[in-house]
Amino acid sequence: MKETLFKPLHWIMLILISLDFIDTTYRITYGYFSGQGVQPPVGDFNVQLSTLDFIVSVIFQLAIAYTIYMLYSMKRSGGYYLVGLNILFVIYGFVIGPFSTVPAGEVLPLIAGFMVFYIILVIGIPYLYSDKYE
Repeated sequence: MKETLFKPLHWIMLILISLDFIDTTYRITYGYFSGQGVQPPVGDFNVQLSTLDFIVSVIFQLAIAYTIYMLYSMKRSGGYYLVGLNILFVIYGFVIGPFSTVPAGEVLPLIAGFMVFYIILVIGIPYLYSDKYE
């Protein structure tokens, strides 16, 4: 049973994180160039990006694209890097980035839920099938 579920779980993981990557990249790029800011999927607030925030976001998105490729290439470390990059971006966003104006109580539960989902997805699946990943 475990062996038959590997390919579907692996591809579901890749599809979900790729869709999140595409959605996030679109929101950041459109929000910055339109001047309307970034509207998160949940919550009723808008985040305005400075040029520095946009550049940092692009760098993070490029790094995340590489971690998705690492997971596609069956490298378990891609999941750890992906979670680490998300944590670093949240820290950047709240300390000096665009989230410093957003009420933390409104977004921290959402971010925590997102991170738990990501950890299960990109660390849990490679851990469960550790014989398949490098």
